[in-house]
Amino acid sequence: MASSDDTKKYIEDLKKKIRKKTKVYCESKTDKNDVHDLSYGLKENNMYDYLDWAEKNAKIGADVPSFSSLSVPRRIIYRWVVKFLFKVLKVITINQRQFNLSVLDTFRCGIEDYNSLKLRFAEAKAQFNNSVMELELRLKQQNIEIGELKKTVDYLKYSLIQMEQRINNIPEVVGKGNKEAGKSNLMDLTGKVSHSLDSFYVFLEDNLRGRRDEIKKRLQVYLPIIKKSNIGLENSPVLDIGCGRGEWLELLKESGLHSKGLDLNKIMIRICKEQGLNVAEGEALSFLKDISGHSLGAVTCFHLIEHCGFEYLVKLLKEILRVLKPGGLVILETPNPDNILVGSRNFYLDPTHNKPLPSPLIKLILQSCGFSQVEIMYLNPYGDDAKIKKDDFETAKRFNNYFYGPQDYAAIGYKI
Repeated sequence: MASSDDTKKYIEDLKKKIRKKTKVYCESKTDKNDVHDLSYGLKENNMYDYLDWAEKNAKIGADVPSFSSLSVPRRIIYRWVVKFLFKVLKVITINQRQFNLSVLDTFRCGIEDYNSLKLRFAEAKAQFNNSVMELELRLKQQNIEIGELKKTVDYLKYSLIQMEQRINNIPEVVGKGNKEAGKSNLMDLTGKVSHSLDSFYVFLEDNLRGRRDEIKKRLQVYLPIIKKSNIGLENSPVLDIGCGRGEWLELLKESGLHSKGLDLNKIMIRICKEQGLNVAEGEALSFLKDISGHSLGAVTCFHLIEHCGFEYLVKLLKEILRVLKPGGLVILETPNPDNILVGSRNFYLDPTHNKPLPSPLIKLILQSCGFSQVEIMYLNPYGDDAKIKKDDFETAKRFNNYFYGPQDYAAIGYKI
C-alpha cells in the first residue's frame, strides 16, 4: 500500500516537473519572430502571411523537446512520457487538425476569389471612367455646336424680323417716293448707317458685347450714383440713349426707378418692348429737341459716343445739358484706349466705331459744354489669371496696367 502511494506520488511529481520544464522550454523558444505569435506583425503581414501562420500552427505536435539538461534516467523517462502524450494528443486532435486545414484552404480560396473580383472591379471601373471622359468630351463638343447653332438661329431670327419690317414699310416707301424713303432709312447717329444692318448689329452685340447677365452685373456700379443724386423719381427720370438690348433699363426697373430708352435699331426696340421696357425709336438729337428743358434727372450713354463724329458729339452734349434738371448728371461709358489691347484691337471688333476717345479728351469736352465736377471712373479690368503674377516688380505692374488694366471708363458730369 505504501508502495502504491509512493508510485502515485512519484507520477504526480513527474507530471508537475514535465509541465514546468515544458513551460520553460516553450517560453525560451518563443520570440517576436516565431510563427506562433499572431499578435506580432499584424501591420507588416498580409492575409497570406496570416494563413501560413495558421497552417503551421495547425500542424504543431510533431517535435519532442530534447531535455538535454536533465540526467540520463530522467531524460529517458521524460522523453517517453512526452512521446506517449503526443501520440495520445495526435489521436485525439487529428480530426480537428484536418478540419482546421480544410477551413484554411477555404479561406485561401475565398481570398483568391476576392482578389480576382477586386481586379475585375478595378478594370471595370477604369473602363467606366474612360467612357465617362469620352462622353464628357462629346457633350462638351455638342454644347459648342449647339451654341454655334443658337447664334445662327438668332441671326436668322433677327433677319426675318428685319425683312418683316421692310415688307410692312413697302406701302410707305411707294407713297413717299424712293428718294424720300431712302433719306428716312439712312438716318442714324452718324447719318450714314442704314437699317439694313440692324440684324447684323444685334448679332454682333450678342456675340461680342457679352451676355445680358454679364452686362447687367457691370452696370450695377452706376446705381449708387443715381440713387445718391435722388434721380430716377417720377419727376426726374433717366433717359438711356442707345439703350440696345435694355440691360440698363431692366436694372433701373428692378430698382424701382423711372427710365426710358432710345435707340435707332428697330430690332433692339422690339427686343426691349418684348421685355416690357419703356423705349422709343428715334435719333438722339431730334428726340432731345422735342423735350422741354430741365425735365430729366440723368442721361446715360453706354458705348455710344465712340460711334459719333466730333461735331455731332458736341451738339449732343449741349442738348443733354439743356434737358437736365439742376443737379442732374450725364454718364458716358466708352472703351478705354489706355488699355493697349482695347485701343489696338478690341475697339475695332465693332465696325461701326468711329475712333477711340481718351478720357482726358472727353473730360475736356464735357467741361467745355458746361458740365462741372467731371469725374472719370475706370472700369472692367482683366481678371488676375490674365496678368503677370510677379507684379511686385515695377515693370510687371506697368505691363499689367497697359495690357490688362481697365477696358472701359465712364465720364460723369453734373449740371449746376
